[in-house]
This record gives sequence, structure tokens and C-alpha cells, in this order.
Amino acid sequence: MRISVAPVPGEFAGAEPGGAVVVVDVFRASTTITAALAGGGRFVLPVADVEQAVKLAEPYAENEVLLGGERECQRIEGFQLGNSPREYTREVVTGKVIIFTTTNGTRALAAARDASDVLVGSFVNFGAVADALAGHEAVTVMCAGNDGRLSLEDFACAGGLVDQLAKGKFQLDDAALAARATYRNLGTGLARVLTSTEHALRLTGLGFRADLEFALKIDSLPVVPRLSEGRIVVLPS
Repeated sequence: MRISVAPVPGEFAGAEPGGAVVVVDVFRASTTITAALAGGGRFVLPVADVEQAVKLAEPYAENEVLLGGERECQRIEGFQLGNSPREYTREVVTGKVIIFTTTNGTRALAAARDASDVLVGSFVNFGAVADALAGHEAVTVMCAGNDGRLSLEDFACAGGLVDQLAKGKFQLDDAALAARATYRNLGTGLARVLTSTEHALRLTGLGFRADLEFALKIDSLPVVPRLSEGRIVVLPS
């Protein structure tokens, strides 16, 4: 297996033919997408901008669609949901189409859309994603980052995935080696350090500390979101 890591979307050079891409945005889009599907959402439509999200909602009946997402970490005006995974409960999302746009995560998904297989990864579905990737010859983990800059939480999560995937015969690029070393170095201090990052502190200041704790519960939501024909659905087990 050949494993590479793109620390930010701008460093993503494209997937190898037949290769898989995992998009990681720990705080919070990939965690929220996973929560939405684990809660029974029908599918998630990731879009780049607010206007497109509103337009895509028009064909659906009011009781079958939800608009979710954020700008500047806050719920978008007129949207029913923000980017907090705790909002996407079974009572709220079961059977619903969720049209979703965020500052970083959905843009990273757009960058990966031409890959043969695109999965959404985070700490909450860590093991399930690694298992789903086991049969691929080439895997790229793309970190969403924060406004084009590296986010430690995404890079560490990418390193954890690399650590799980790098069994037997494998080849890592330099970024994958660095990500794995970062994850291993954090060890038992992972949650403490990742709740102290720049982005985490901003979210804490805005009242979203509980989202960080939710996002760092490893393997708490063992489902694998997969982007297929523009929709994110649960990969069958």
C-alpha cells in the first residue's frame, strides 16, 4: 500500500488511478457528517457556498430537507443546523436530506471529488475508515486545514490513520511519515494537546467546547461516510 498525506488541500496533487482519498476535518465538518449519517440521515449533500445550498434545497419538501453548516464557526442565517455534531441527533436527522456547507471541510471534499473512492474520516470513525481502506493499493489522506493553513487536529488524525494502515508492505511519503510521528508523539496527551490548538481555542471561546470533546471520542461512531455521485452516504459494512 502507498500512503500519502496532504497537510492542506492546496498540497493535494490528485489521487492515483483507482486510489482512495480520505477527507479529514476533525473540528468539525467530518465529525458532523459522520454524526448526521450515524443518526439516520438519508444522505448529505456537500456544497461550497451558501447560495448553492439554498438552491439545492428548493426541490425538496420542507419536511424532508435540512440546511446545515457554518461561516466563521457560526450557524448560517436561515439554516436549521450549524456545524455542531451534537445538533445532528437521531430525532432531528432521521430520514432527512442534509445540504451542508462549511468553511473548510466541504471545500476539501470538492477538491477530492474526482478520486475513485472518497471517504470522510475523523477520530469518531477512526477504526471503521481504516478497515474500509484495507483493500486499496493507494490512499491519500487530505487534511481540510483552517483557511489554507495546517490544523494540528487534522494532521494528527491523518497520522493515526496512517499508523493503522501501515501494516505489512507499505510505502509512506514524507508527510505521511511526519503525520504518523505526530500522532505517536501525542500518545495519551492527544486530547489535551488538540483542545489547545488555535482552532480549538476559538471554538471554545464561542461556546463549542463540548463539540471538541465529542470529536475526540475515538471510534464512537463506527460508520464510514462515502462520497458517491455528489452525495455522502454510509458505506455498507
